[in-house]
Amino acid sequence: MSDLIDILACPACLGPLTTAANGVECTTCGHAYPDAGGYLDLGPASRAPGGGLGQFFLQDPLHVPRYEDHTRTSFLEIMGDNWENALTPEAEDDYLRAHLTAAHAPLLDLACGAGRWTRTLIDHLGLDRVVGLDLSVPMIDAIRADIPGIRIVRGTALRLPFATGSLGAVNCSNALQLLPEPREVLREVARCLRPGGLFTAFTYRQAERPTYRYFQQQHENTFGVRSFTTSELMSWLSAAGLDLVDLRSPAGMLLLTARRTA
Repeated sequence: MSDLIDILACPACLGPLTTAANGVECTTCGHAYPDAGGYLDLGPASRAPGGGLGQFFLQDPLHVPRYEDHTRTSFLEIMGDNWENALTPEAEDDYLRAHLTAAHAPLLDLACGAGRWTRTLIDHLGLDRVVGLDLSVPMIDAIRADIPGIRIVRGTALRLPFATGSLGAVNCSNALQLLPEPREVLREVARCLRPGGLFTAFTYRQAERPTYRYFQQQHENTFGVRSFTTSELMSWLSAAGLDLVDLRSPAGMLLLTARRTA
C-alpha cells in the first residue's frame, strides 16, 4: 500500500500520511491507521450496519456472494422501473468506458462493494490506475478474493481518506442512494478531484407516477435508501463545484457525468 501514500490523507484532519510499522500514521495529528491484513483501514471504528435492510445485506458475509446475481437485479427492477431491461449491465459498462480514460487516473471507485464496476474499470484502465473504497469488511474481503492485487482501502464517503485534488476521477455506481448525506458526499468527491477531474454515477430517479412512487417508497423505507429528483441532484452537483457533462435517464435510473471546475 506504500504506492497509495501520495494520494491518501488522514480522514481526521486531512494531513499527509506516512508508513508506520503496522500501517500508516498522520504526520500532522499523529493518528494511526492499521494495515488490516492487506488493506488500510481508514474508516470509523464502528463496523455495525446502519439503518435499513440494505445496509444489513451489504455487511452480511452470507449475503455478499448472492448480492450481484440476486438482490441487485430485483433492486433495479423495483427502484429503477427496470422491468424491461431499459438499462443492461453491458450498457452500464459501456457508459463508463465511454466517459473515462487513462488520463483520468488515479480513479476512485467509491462504495465499490464486491467489485462489480471495479472489474470493468480495471479492465478498461489497468489495475494500477484504480483504487477501491468501501466501508463493509465483507465486501472488501470479497473484492480482494475476486481481484488479486486490487488497491483497496476501508473508509467512509463522508470523509474520504484522499488528499485534496489528488484524484483524476471518481465513480459511484449504484451506491449514492445508500449513502448518508449524499449532498455532503458530493462535496467530498469534488474536494478530492483535481480541476477537470470527472465524476460518474449511476443512481435512481424519484418516480413521478403516484402509484409507482408508492411502491418505490416502500422499497426505500425497507432498505434504508432513497431516490433523487433530477433537479436536486443538479443543484447539489453545482453547489459542490461539479459541472454536468452528460445526463441520461433510462426508465427510473440516472446515469451522469460531471466535471470538477477549476
